[in-house]
Amino acid sequence: MEVPRTKEPFSQRRRIGGLWIATTTFLVLVFIARPLYAGTVLHELFETIGVIFVIAGILGRLWSTLYIGQRKNRHLVITGPYSMTRNPLYVSSMLAILGVSLMIGSVLISAVFVPIFFFLFANAARGESEYLRSKFGSAYDDYAARTPFFMPNPVLMKLDTEVTFRTSALAIAFRDCLFLLALIPLSQLLEFLHNEGYLLFDIL
Repeated sequence: MEVPRTKEPFSQRRRIGGLWIATTTFLVLVFIARPLYAGTVLHELFETIGVIFVIAGILGRLWSTLYIGQRKNRHLVITGPYSMTRNPLYVSSMLAILGVSLMIGSVLISAVFVPIFFFLFANAARGESEYLRSKFGSAYDDYAARTPFFMPNPVLMKLDTEVTFRTSALAIAFRDCLFLLALIPLSQLLEFLHNEGYLLFDIL
């Protein structure tokens, strides 16, 4: 029986290249962005919410990696976080990015980079969706019909009784999460440097 021909997976090189450019620019601006409402109760509130979002994003990425494990592009994963949204890894990353923006408190970063990262993730997700549809056919169509493309729906939660994962993939995800986690004390350091006048070129 002839195996149906599938489209090539979404170009990871192009996706990673775009993310590296956006991330590098993001970090440069983080170093010169002055926190909005610095020293006020509102800033402290946004900062606390931001930390919660970053931690939630980290846990979401680890959970998603655990579920997709060694089955990526081999099996159609429709349980765990993938039962609530078709793109839990991207959703978790967006949550962490939004959290960092709230911690920094910069209007520029929030208004410019949150939409940019959303566009990059959504574009990558559409490419991956086309690949999965070409590979799994009607099974993916049924899955897509009941599962949101991006915004999670907790009501659809369906857990798997047995989860197998690839240690190397989980280790890479954990390494990436350490970078996000490091942004929490970094934001505190930057706030201190701004308050003490060590960073002279401030932008909102």
